[in-house]
Amino acid sequence: MALTNADVRNAEPLKKNYKLNDDKGLFLLVESDGIRTWKFSYRFDGRDKVITLGPFPEVSLTWARELRDEARELIADGIDPISRCEKREVFSPSVETFESVARDWLERVYRLEVSEEQFRRTKRQLENYLISSIGKRVVSEVTPEDLKSLANALGAEGHLEKGKRVLGIARRVYQHARDTGVAGYQQTSALRRRLTGSGTEPEFMVSTREQLTNLATGVLGQWSRTTTTAALKLTVWLLARPNEIVNARWSDMDLDAGEWRIRRKSTDSESGYKTITVPLPRQAVELLREMEPLTGRQEYVFPGSRDRRKHLGSSTLTGALKKVTRSNPVSSDNLRTLAATALGELGYQAEQIQAQLINQSGDEQTDRSAYLEKRREMLQAWADYLDNTVIGKVTRRG
Repeated sequence: MALTNADVRNAEPLKKNYKLNDDKGLFLLVESDGIRTWKFSYRFDGRDKVITLGPFPEVSLTWARELRDEARELIADGIDPISRCEKREVFSPSVETFESVARDWLERVYRLEVSEEQFRRTKRQLENYLISSIGKRVVSEVTPEDLKSLANALGAEGHLEKGKRVLGIARRVYQHARDTGVAGYQQTSALRRRLTGSGTEPEFMVSTREQLTNLATGVLGQWSRTTTTAALKLTVWLLARPNEIVNARWSDMDLDAGEWRIRRKSTDSESGYKTITVPLPRQAVELLREMEPLTGRQEYVFPGSRDRRKHLGSSTLTGALKKVTRSNPVSSDNLRTLAATALGELGYQAEQIQAQLINQSGDEQTDRSAYLEKRREMLQAWADYLDNTVIGKVTRRG
């Protein structure tokens, strides 16, 4: 049913953006902050597209319909209205560019979700890798192949995690484009489908999968019950650094709660200490329960072979990791990069992954605690992913 002037005039903002549909592709986008904008959705050359006609009340319902009809005439003549936007002949092109949508998402959505440090990190990567290359292009003209080529270039240079993060940021920007009516449903759905692994995947993921398979079979395929083997498995499951694992103490473990609570000295705390909580996946809890009768009376979970009062050497653990993955060696740093790539493919957000990968003795406690439950779910998904890789069956999140 076509809109009336009263419908448009009385449109009130809600908690979420919503649309008031008029006729023949014209609609009024009512945003949560009260901004009301006329937009026109159409198909051209087999693609769903959206252009902005102007803000209400500056552009009345009658004027918006005239602009819509003008756009429809261009389409009938085989001319894409967006081409007129770029030449500034008619309509409004500014909100259609990738850069303007990305910056709007950064300020109005992302800034409210994360810490200031995480915000600056994402903004820097967005500017360096996305805005610099496709920022001036119209949002609806950017294809999954354009974005994946950026990730492929980074992956080819060895920056696997960064390439995956670029795709993750792009997905968020296009979700915002859809929420604000800048891009159509079909385009954003296609981007999400193609950038999460169900379409043609980036070339750098092929070699990454080979390394992940090598890692999983090399570490989890061992039946040895030595302290080093157990420590190695915990390193892989928790994505911790070797020196963090070998310093693990039984007093820090709460196996009933499934948590490793690390106490660190801190000048910022009244007690002089801070607690960093690392969620333990089911596999890690089972391993630690097996270890408890063997080393539970010692201070360290993984005591040294010569002196049980000391812990296992971190160099021993580092060497063991390279040894069991010798056909395609994986270092402790490379392990974290591989995991970030796999978790991104499983559907987890970059900031959630980053919160787990932060050094456990670092100072970025805010990010880690903000995503505790999501990290718990994520580490369990990672452990299951490795188990399934060993048996050749990996299931991705929808």
